[in-house]
Amino acid sequence: MSNREVEAIDFSQDKSFIGHPKGMATTSFMALAQAFGNYGMSAILIYYLYESASKGGLGFSQANAAQFVSVYGSLSFMAGIVGGYVADRLIGIRKALYINYGVKTIGYLMLAFPGGPALYFASQCCLLVASMCAGTSLYALAGKLYNKTDGRRDSGFSIMYIMNNVGAVAPVITGTIALMLNYHAGFLFAAAIQGLGLAVYAVTANKVFGTAGMEPDDAAPASEKKGLILKIVAFLVALIVIIGGLFKTGTLTPTSFCNSISAISIFIPACYLFIIITSKKTSREEARRIGPFIWIFVCNCFAQMIWWQSTSILAIYAAERVNLNFLGFTMTPASFQTVPAIQAVIFGSVCSWLWIKLGNKQPSTPLKFGIGTIFWGLGPLFMVIPFLLYPADVKVSPMWLIVFYCLIIWGEAMTSPVGMAAASAVAPKAFTAQMMTVWQLSQATGAGLSSLAVNFYQVGHEAEYFTGIGLVTCLVGLSLWIFHKKAAARLLGTNVNA
Repeated sequence: MSNREVEAIDFSQDKSFIGHPKGMATTSFMALAQAFGNYGMSAILIYYLYESASKGGLGFSQANAAQFVSVYGSLSFMAGIVGGYVADRLIGIRKALYINYGVKTIGYLMLAFPGGPALYFASQCCLLVASMCAGTSLYALAGKLYNKTDGRRDSGFSIMYIMNNVGAVAPVITGTIALMLNYHAGFLFAAAIQGLGLAVYAVTANKVFGTAGMEPDDAAPASEKKGLILKIVAFLVALIVIIGGLFKTGTLTPTSFCNSISAISIFIPACYLFIIITSKKTSREEARRIGPFIWIFVCNCFAQMIWWQSTSILAIYAAERVNLNFLGFTMTPASFQTVPAIQAVIFGSVCSWLWIKLGNKQPSTPLKFGIGTIFWGLGPLFMVIPFLLYPADVKVSPMWLIVFYCLIIWGEAMTSPVGMAAASAVAPKAFTAQMMTVWQLSQATGAGLSSLAVNFYQVGHEAEYFTGIGLVTCLVGLSLWIFHKKAAARLLGTNVNA
């Protein structure tokens, strides 16, 4: 640990922000801005991709559009591997966040201008580079506000979860802008809010974080830094050239590329966890605590698979098979991405209050996660009902999707914040930012699983498709519920007797 980090402010007595360190106010707003940019873009992106050029879109097929959205999500989380390394070894969390927010703003701005498929792919590359610069450094920085045994940790991450979902109301805004003006105006609004997050961070960071996160937690020797950066840049350039060449020669197609990335997303997290656990920098006790975290990680992979189904297959379902006239209002398909955001704020607030109220009597992290994962699985099982009841030419009530989101978002409220908190709590000292990146990789794996699952999706067989996805997820959650005490006994900071 660097001398500057040793001199960082002790936050244990800081209760300036609703009982939490004042730095949580900054990280929470940054989470809001980041979510607004991401959700605001992704909610209208799938429609922009498959809409015809005459209507302002790019004209891809619906299947390719669904896979592009899922694969971008998978790639962005995998890119975080590089970002976690860069933050931990080269530039530190604080500098990484400056670069990340600035480059992301540029990436969204690219989508704000007509440029066809070329500019679309360029913007996605830019956003991936942003992830490669920071990974999940924002949550790693939030983790530095609490010591390992601080009972406020779960509640603090729940606040960030809530603010993240306040930002996720963006789809109703960008969707309306896209409908009234065009897609590019919607992307521009997303870029503006992302830029506002950068501005708030620039103004408040030194005041609320002191020296925390200024230096890398496991800094590479100064003589090696330049060489490491050059190797990363060279690798990225070579990768882009190779992939571009494969596409140009026809060796790669959009479908084969998506399937390849999806398969890779399943294996990378396992390799990364193995490297961390077996590293000489990880103590035996630190490695032991990661064991039950892997179980939680697997549950979240299946949960995220269901989430990415909601942003791809069910997003198209919302546009084509749902009656968008509701309570006298005409909804946009993208507005359905705001429904889970509102629910998440409500359910997240309830869970945050409940964990604080129960204190030491609250359920253990594995028990919370097991039950929450089952709720995730109940979502697609519920959607089997309208597929069985109504033929494809009947516009169904939007309540079907709203109840679907109620089920999975209650599951998310029980799993997402405590999973993030668990990752920060079990993180070995030398892998602070990288462990948060590993946790985010469960979303990459989930997106990859979703993209692979699309290959088995057939119009007219939706009931079988969602039954399979729902049952598998429920079984994974049930296994963790059954063995939660054993898992909790090895997980740092859990109530073994819950």
